[in-house]
Amino acid sequence: MSNTLTDVELSEYVAQAKTDAAFAFEFLKDSGTLTASLIFNIAHRIPGHDTLLSVRFPSPWTRDKEVKISISKFSDHKDHILSEERLESDTLIHAHTPHLAAWSLSHKPFPILYVAAQRHLLAREIPNHLERTRTVLDVVRERLDKHPELAPPPALLESNGGANFWGKGILKTAQLILLIEESARLQAIAAQIGGAQVYTPGALDLQWKRTGLLERARAFAGDYAPA
Repeated sequence: MSNTLTDVELSEYVAQAKTDAAFAFEFLKDSGTLTASLIFNIAHRIPGHDTLLSVRFPSPWTRDKEVKISISKFSDHKDHILSEERLESDTLIHAHTPHLAAWSLSHKPFPILYVAAQRHLLAREIPNHLERTRTVLDVVRERLDKHPELAPPPALLESNGGANFWGKGILKTAQLILLIEESARLQAIAAQIGGAQVYTPGALDLQWKRTGLLERARAFAGDYAPA
């Protein structure tokens, strides 16, 4: 694709993005990953272009069920989290999921202790956005600057709310939401029988080998941010 999108190319791209977004919404809804309010909105930057697609889904109590798409210049969004290159992301999804929302209410970061999620992620935890007067971009950049020994987080819990997730592509980002929420659900269940424990020796290496992330993961010396 050239640096300039033709009307036809943009139309085709938007149509595919809308299809992917609708599919992602349905599998997250059907799997119980989203809360009953079905809060799920997407921002996607077309790679290599100054174009941002915004996809908004209707609330469950509205009669208008049409998925809304808007197009704007990415450069007009100065404080957008997708402008942070260290995150290597082109997609932002804001969603409310039951168990991660519970962690957001606790005002604590969420440690990822479930291998099905961790094997796809370099980061070991999801931070909590406690200073809501600051932008997501400011909070994440400060963490990246202060803690280069930690892998960049794939999400940020929204204190007393939902979470913002980012990644490559609409579908892959949505798949990570399912896995991270599944981890939070299982860790909540484990709390009833003594709590989720840290990984046994070698477990993380085995998981990252399966997804080709071992070398990159081991480049980061730290696991969790200092308490």
